[in-house]
Amino acid sequence: MRLKDRVAIITGGGQGIGRATCLTFAKEGANIVIAEYNPTTAETVGKEIKALGVECLVIQTDVSNGDSVRSMVKQALDSFGRIDILVNNAGIFSYTQIEDCTEEEWDRMMAVNLKGPFLCSQAVIDTMKTQKSGRIISLGSLAGQVGGLVASAPYSASKAGVMCLTKSLARALGPHNITVNAIAPGVAATDMTTNHPDLTSQMVLGRVAQPVEVANTILFLASDEGSYVTGFTLNVNGGMFMSS
Repeated sequence: MRLKDRVAIITGGGQGIGRATCLTFAKEGANIVIAEYNPTTAETVGKEIKALGVECLVIQTDVSNGDSVRSMVKQALDSFGRIDILVNNAGIFSYTQIEDCTEEEWDRMMAVNLKGPFLCSQAVIDTMKTQKSGRIISLGSLAGQVGGLVASAPYSASKAGVMCLTKSLARALGPHNITVNAIAPGVAATDMTTNHPDLTSQMVLGRVAQPVEVANTILFLASDEGSYVTGFTLNVNGGMFMSS
């Protein structure tokens, strides 16, 4: 039970990698806060979590809105009294070509994918500093490393921003025993990639990731086993992109 009695906030926990992370953490003993824009899907996951013998709180949250985020964190503290782990998973995706990208799409992509992790991280900092411990893990992307093979420019840019934000937070929070890391998935079998072109020929392992495989990597960074890793983006892409 690597996360026994710890409290984890997971944004976008109602589906895909977020759902897999919620269930993986719950099996390791963590109590879960699902911060989800769509509470219907999150409630279903919440029932699965409670069946594993831990507590789960579902809070409808717009991660792009500071008031919504701060309210979510307050409710989590009111219920559990502490926050040990934050997983910034919530995000949106698009394939839009640069010449067709509207200002509204750019702004929305940045608001959810980049501003969201900033607001959520900012909202838990005081609590983690008081505890003198904490883990923040954000979802970057292979697209943010290579400029997007099929993903849109705003999506790719937002994820590159997340991975740089990770380094900034790690530098600021390290002295308080708070680690901050990111992972950069390639293509995973989720609803978000339903219409994604087949890129398995570019993957050394020859297949897309299952959500639980990404969740297991997040678990490593959230657990004591990852206690000396900070400011790092870990590739989880089946060998599709190899960085030094």
